[in-house]
Amino acid sequence: MSKLPASAGLAWIREGFVIFRKQPGGLMLLMLAYLLAGVVLGIIPLLGQWLPMVLAPVFTAVFVQACAAADRNQRVTPEMLRPIFQKPALPRLVGLGALFVLVLAVLAMLFAAVVGSDTMRQLAEQQLQPDAAAARGNFGWAMLAVFLLSLPASMAMLFAAPLVFWQRMGVGKALFYSFFAVWRALRAFLLYFLCWVAIVMLATNLVLLLVGKTLLGMALLQSLLMVIVMVIQCSVYAAYRAIFGAPQLPGDGHGA
Repeated sequence: MSKLPASAGLAWIREGFVIFRKQPGGLMLLMLAYLLAGVVLGIIPLLGQWLPMVLAPVFTAVFVQACAAADRNQRVTPEMLRPIFQKPALPRLVGLGALFVLVLAVLAMLFAAVVGSDTMRQLAEQQLQPDAAAARGNFGWAMLAVFLLSLPASMAMLFAAPLVFWQRMGVGKALFYSFFAVWRALRAFLLYFLCWVAIVMLATNLVLLLVGKTLLGMALLQSLLMVIVMVIQCSVYAAYRAIFGAPQLPGDGHGA
């Protein structure tokens, strides 16, 4: 892992669009399959609200594998995805997801402790609007604290799933390498993040300006955001490739 200039963040976004354009249909079908899987998992009693988050690293591995295949003009096949759902990758990816849920739970408890149980109850029962809650001093401090604490967790999670799958790392080692990979290229990732925020805001406002908050407008906006999410996955793969090297794929003669 070598230090990268801030301009690398823009390069990853540009490369994300290039990769997406190579196989837009196949990548979007994969996104639709992911959304359908989320709906199916969501209807499972008791576990439905947790399973999508626990399995998030598994889905991430599927997405980056698909992006790597698209980058090399290969089609995603069941053979290419099968290792994700086998040992040792699957148990480690699920363990990574369980750890992710645990971190979210701790952050949620911290937020509730700072805001206060009464405010949380009023929000849950819709007796208090979010904008009214935001006006309370402790609410803003709680949001800031959760955001700052979530940053290192996000840095550790960003490349953890592909490192577990492609590099066969354990969960702890993958989190360690991911965190320091982002830390060493922090300027590039700051520019990367800010540019994506700007792209999403610009695209959202443009659709609403042209079509308005109509049924058609909301459908177009949702479709556009799905495309953007898929391009973001492609750009994350581009960042991984720049930092860790291109992965080895089945039937591929080159890689890291």
